[in-house]
Amino acid sequence: MISMKQEKEALDRIVQIVASVPKKDARFLSVATIIGTMLRRVLAVEKALEATSISLAQRTKMTQMRSETSHMIEVLGAELPQQVSLSKVVALDEASWWFALSETTHVLEECVEQLSGMVSKQEKGSAVRDLTAQCVSLLRDHYNEYLLESRNWMDG
Repeated sequence: MISMKQEKEALDRIVQIVASVPKKDARFLSVATIIGTMLRRVLAVEKALEATSISLAQRTKMTQMRSETSHMIEVLGAELPQQVSLSKVVALDEASWWFALSETTHVLEECVEQLSGMVSKQEKGSAVRDLTAQCVSLLRDHYNEYLLESRNWMDG
């Protein structure tokens, strides 16, 4: 879980990246659209996980994680409203915390893998690579936190 300061710095960096790119850069807009779609998918499973939390401390942690993803979508959507939807993301329906946690880690793993593949194919130092790397970093942090949460739960 990143600190509030780190999150603000990451979000400010995303605003800078988007502002540096011509508004008609098709490659950048395509990647931003994919990132927005993936972040919305992650947000849906994180909302389900938050809703199924089994303790107040856990819910507080899950709320902060979900909030980070939501802020990323809001920043991208504010900068690129045609590519990233700011409409409400509905939580997936899940009754069990453990299944919600499993689904969240699975979705994050998929998204990190796909975005990491996209990063490696982009020109070093390019805005599209930088934007994708910022998102991969956030999603990896979340994946690691959820994995730690599952290990703690299994260890009792």
